[in-house]
Amino acid sequence: MRYCNNIILFGNIYVALGAVSLIQSTCIQLHFANSLFYYSVFVFFSTLFIYNLQRIFYKQTENKSYNSIRRTWVFENQTTIKLLTLVGFVGMGISFFFNDFRILFYLSPLFILSLAYFIPVVKLRKNAWFKLITLVVVWTMTTAIVPQLLNGFLINTAFIIHALTRFCFMLAICIPFDIRDMGIDKAENVSTLPLQYGEKTTRNLALICIILYIVFIVTENFTSVISLSVLSGLLLSATATLFFIAFCNSKRSEYYFVAGIDGTMILQGAILIVGSLFQ
Repeated sequence: MRYCNNIILFGNIYVALGAVSLIQSTCIQLHFANSLFYYSVFVFFSTLFIYNLQRIFYKQTENKSYNSIRRTWVFENQTTIKLLTLVGFVGMGISFFFNDFRILFYLSPLFILSLAYFIPVVKLRKNAWFKLITLVVVWTMTTAIVPQLLNGFLINTAFIIHALTRFCFMLAICIPFDIRDMGIDKAENVSTLPLQYGEKTTRNLALICIILYIVFIVTENFTSVISLSVLSGLLLSATATLFFIAFCNSKRSEYYFVAGIDGTMILQGAILIVGSLFQ
């Protein structure tokens, strides 16, 4: 049972479901007639591929795990990681042909940016701000901006507000992972916000981002972009996210971050999907 749980969490199936959840959240928030099913499938497999491909590039040092349950599992299960990478690649290739071919134009730069994040030649994650902004931009584009473009939305105030809303949410939940990885990043000489400014300041920055996110979703409601019922669901999930961030620290179990903080993406989508069924 534990092995299956670790495959879901550390094999990046869970985070791929998070990406799908955020796409569906956007569809519900903005009242899309099309749920972008095939696009969601494509993004699921793309996330599975990119995230597991990154695990293959982990550098095995003398203390290869750095006392990390996640890294230990990854190093001990490289065959599983490579199989999941292959599944992601094949699924991405097949689902591409069921999608609007415009995604090739929209997502190719993001694909290149994702590779640049971890490949040894470039490795953007070596820089604190590049690492963070790369992640947030890719996730915001994939789950909030491209869905709007595929749905034929014009780039107007509503479009921009929703993009900023998702940007703040992703920034809020990405920052805590730098706190989780402080020991690993220090050992690998990776510059991150908590190593530069301290754990408390970094956590406060994440809390500011989630508060800004709440401000933006309230703004979306006032501008009639989202309904009151959707706002209620978003506020509920935002409250849970705020608590997860407020109580995160470098001593927390990795399951707290992977299952908990990453899980807020799934929670957001799940609340809105369930709510939409009763409308």
